Amino acid sequence: MANITANEEAIERLATDIPVAVWVTNPGGDRNWGLNINENRKEKFFSSPYLRDAGTGIRVVGELSEEAPANSPFAKEENRGKEGLVPYGGGDCGFFAVSSFSYVTATESEVAFIGGYDKTVFETDEAVCVIMLEVARRNGIEVGDEISLPLYSLTYDVHQNIIYSPLGEQTVKVVGTYDSRENPTEFFFPARWVTGVMESRGIDVNYNDMSGFLKDPRQLSVFKESIKDLGFLEPNPEAYMDFTGAAITVQDEQYITAAEPLGQTVVLFRRFQIPFFALVIGMIVLAIFLIMRGSRRVMAISVSLGRPRFLCAMGCFLAAFIAEIIGCALVFPAMTLLPGMSLEGAVMICLEFMLCACVGNAAALMLILRFDAFTLLTAVE
Repeated sequence: MANITANEEAIERLATDIPVAVWVTNPGGDRNWGLNINENRKEKFFSSPYLRDAGTGIRVVGELSEEAPANSPFAKEENRGKEGLVPYGGGDCGFFAVSSFSYVTATESEVAFIGGYDKTVFETDEAVCVIMLEVARRNGIEVGDEISLPLYSLTYDVHQNIIYSPLGEQTVKVVGTYDSRENPTEFFFPARWVTGVMESRGIDVNYNDMSGFLKDPRQLSVFKESIKDLGFLEPNPEAYMDFTGAAITVQDEQYITAAEPLGQTVVLFRRFQIPFFALVIGMIVLAIFLIMRGSRRVMAISVSLGRPRFLCAMGCFLAAFIAEIIGCALVFPAMTLLPGMSLEGAVMICLEFMLCACVGNAAALMLILRFDAFTLLTAVE
């Protein structure tokens, strides 16, 4: 039992030590960003009872420079890859609208908010943003300022071409800055605000990134069976490589590698658990039978005098049970000192032993009391 408990506790700790990430990908499973994920799939993904910390993001581009008109066309062939333009082919700055701070590619220590705002602002629908410190300095933007610029959301057609949908000239308040040289994103918005703007302009809402974590990795197989019910597919490397967010990829390799040996050990121990309990009960039956066999004459005299067999047996049962309790009490302190043995595990072992003892005592006494009092007393005399 100690081994089973220790291995089960180790498997439970793995759920925290090795979180299992779940990503929405394209049907081929080779792309988990820059996707078209519709609102229906987003709602089903977020409603899954097996997921926690589900998050999503919408990529947006804009033109921060004053000379850039709001209606300037994006993705011109001659502008692709030019210095100062975002990788999507248009605009001069990149934005990421996120559903929570966990989707911001910066740590809490790297982000500085103004008074009255914190990381929960990304869960609201306020027209606010957090800007990269270097970009703010370069453009003379201070925290607390309001900036206006044209924004465009991104989707992809069946030929994998970028489609820019104009969100119009938008005004947002700068409520924080972040200092991260490794982060290519200049601005972060609340996703709810961006989706509100898209809906007000009649633009279909498409999310570009979506992920979460399994609440309990031990339910990995159950979650995989529920993927189709969520409206998603399992990745197929031979599928047509488009940008539709229609599949789910579970990053479970590390967890499975660590948990599989522990799970096999638990299964092995449980397979021998019933035979082990049967052996313990059998040994108790044998011990009690041999110890109390000499008391049969006393029991026979009591029975011959009219005392019920049940009461005769109860006295012997309680005597044996008290002795077994004392034995557990003496061994218990030493059990708690064993490596990997918790207090709860030691208590559970003692309780299971006492249960086996009760069954063994009862079985032994049933064997002992199978006598005829007159025959036994006559034979002894």
